[in-house]
Amino acid sequence: MSELSAEQRRLNLMMALSRTRHRLTREQIRAQVEGYDPAPRGVSDAERERADIAFQRMFERDKDELRRMGLPLRTIVDPVHQDDLGYRIDGDISMPALDLTVHDAAVLAIAAEYWSGKSLAADARHGYAKLVSGIAHEDVPHLPFGGMSTSAAAEVTAALSEAISLRQRVRFEYASASSPTRERRVQPWGIVLRAGIEYLVAYDEDAEDSRTFRLARVLGAVKAVGEPEAFDRPDTLPLGSLGDDAAELTATIAVRPEAGHAFRHRGTPAGTDHGWDVFEVTYRHEDVLRAEVLATAGAARVIAPVALADSIVEYAAAALEVARG
Repeated sequence: MSELSAEQRRLNLMMALSRTRHRLTREQIRAQVEGYDPAPRGVSDAERERADIAFQRMFERDKDELRRMGLPLRTIVDPVHQDDLGYRIDGDISMPALDLTVHDAAVLAIAAEYWSGKSLAADARHGYAKLVSGIAHEDVPHLPFGGMSTSAAAEVTAALSEAISLRQRVRFEYASASSPTRERRVQPWGIVLRAGIEYLVAYDEDAEDSRTFRLARVLGAVKAVGEPEAFDRPDTLPLGSLGDDAAELTATIAVRPEAGHAFRHRGTPAGTDHGWDVFEVTYRHEDVLRAEVLATAGAARVIAPVALADSIVEYAAAALEVARG
């Protein structure tokens, strides 16, 4: 049996059907397209029948998936033998040329790094290598969140990503910061990332409203419920407090000399505090600013607001406790 992934096999099928001038029959596809096992030889009739049925099912799934992706896959009937079916993809399916800058490539590198260790790690690396291979070399711009790790379990992120793609309902145990732990049944719409912290934006079926869930608070496995294509996703995700239109707040942050360059760059000088340089820094998302401060590894501390400063101390203490085992 072929070891190619379903995605690679479908890509091979798409290329074969788009390049043929006439059509390809199922027998030709089975023999020519890498990823399908050829008709077996020297086996019993029962084994041959099982292999044929497996191929037919696989091909039907791949054909339906290509059509679901919007590809113009035609079924062409032989004018003489009406039961002789062939297939072809009409039209130009090639991607337009991508004019990527070095800054674009740097952002792509962060995206590829985000998936490292997850189910799409190999695909992310291969795709990144192909996309940036033609970019002229220049100085790479500074990206403040580059290399920042994510907070959620890889299995949770991968399961939710698949459910979002399939438009399939899911359920999971969720430990909310403001309510008891309980099962949530949701229609997953999208995942957003804020300073290495992942959030699921979804429709909560029990609350009958959109909600945002922090993926690090999902307990156990994410379980799919029902059939795919069970709901429609909104064109624009309701981000709530995670959106760019959230209220702008100000924090007073002290940084050690020659450290905290991101805060120095966007903050307003506000004096010194026992040898630390103090800056007024605007922010919209508390989680993002907390992650930025923690990422300095003690080279920055929050003076105000006090609630934010206390939460950073709690997070740092919890991380130290985990590290100690």
